[in-house]
Amino acid sequence: MDYLPEKNISLIKINIEYYFLFIITALLLATGIVMVSSASMPFGESYYNDSFYFIKKEIIWSVISIIVLFIFSKIDYHKIAKISNFIMLISIFLLIIVLIPGIGKEVGGARRWINFPFIGIQPSEFAKIAVIIYLSNYFDKKNKDIDKIKTVILPPLVFILLITILIFIEPDFSVGVTIWIIVFILMFVGGVRFKHLLSIIFGWVVLSVSFLFLENYRAERIMSFLNKTNEITGSNFQISQSLIALGSGSIFGVGFGNSLQKYSYLPEANTDFIFSIIGEEFGLIGTLFVIILFILFAYIGIRIALKAQDYVGKLITIGITSLVTIQAIINILVTIGAVPVTGMALPFISMGGSSLVSTMIGVGIVLNISKYKVYSTEEKEKWVSE
Repeated sequence: MDYLPEKNISLIKINIEYYFLFIITALLLATGIVMVSSASMPFGESYYNDSFYFIKKEIIWSVISIIVLFIFSKIDYHKIAKISNFIMLISIFLLIIVLIPGIGKEVGGARRWINFPFIGIQPSEFAKIAVIIYLSNYFDKKNKDIDKIKTVILPPLVFILLITILIFIEPDFSVGVTIWIIVFILMFVGGVRFKHLLSIIFGWVVLSVSFLFLENYRAERIMSFLNKTNEITGSNFQISQSLIALGSGSIFGVGFGNSLQKYSYLPEANTDFIFSIIGEEFGLIGTLFVIILFILFAYIGIRIALKAQDYVGKLITIGITSLVTIQAIINILVTIGAVPVTGMALPFISMGGSSLVSTMIGVGIVLNISKYKVYSTEEKEKWVSE
């Protein structure tokens, strides 16, 4: 049994939440592999003359993500929190170099990927985890002075604002907004005064709306969504095809591999709109299965946060649980036409190596947090005597 006397924390027998979180994550990952194998076949055949091209890539990324999960579940999260500043600097560095032509890869007018030999990564995906660790550790250190907005609250937000500006430049508006939703959640849970939180949210909303309408395509997407008049092209076309896919699946679906919408009717069928393919092939039963898994993920994450025996562990767990849950909610709302198209991936399930690996890093850290417990003096004395 490992013991950390300086923190009075010991690694004990694994809690039941550890197993539940692991099982839920495994089910979501398995669902992703199955659905990517179905949804990506037409794209692999069209672009690479190999129906299994994307499936093979997804399996490789899944194996990498599983290895990463186990590694981070073994690393003491206190050690990760201690280097949070370094992690933030690395994230900022990667977000800067991704914007450099020749290093960053441009796809569809966006420069979001860095191509390394045999592998490409999307720095913004890892920045989300970096921000959670950094802010959680910062609030842990400054907890006693959390009511001081100028000297305590605002300084870390400058670094996070820099990260989101770099992400906006790529551009990737949805990731930037997601990061700040998590920041607001951590500030609320961390005990920031409500009036301070509201003033920061107000300032952020003004800046975000201003940036949102700087580009015509974003403004057109919003207006098209609001008036519902553009059903043939643009974002409403995607939503219309998504609803057709979901409606075609009815209760039990058309069967695995039998989707028609994935054959170029529904754009991004293997990434942003993979939930629609789940609905088409497995019907309402399949979509409810996925939704229930995410609800359980959120529930178990909250339980782990409530049982976390120190402040930084509690905040990290809340941040990562919120990140996964919010992304899932936004993705599903997009597919049913409740919000405009955002380009948000469905965690664990949408095709994408960086998204999957970064999410599994987060889950690995939460699994590690779920192992720890603070011993009382009586428990410690009993343990020593034994």
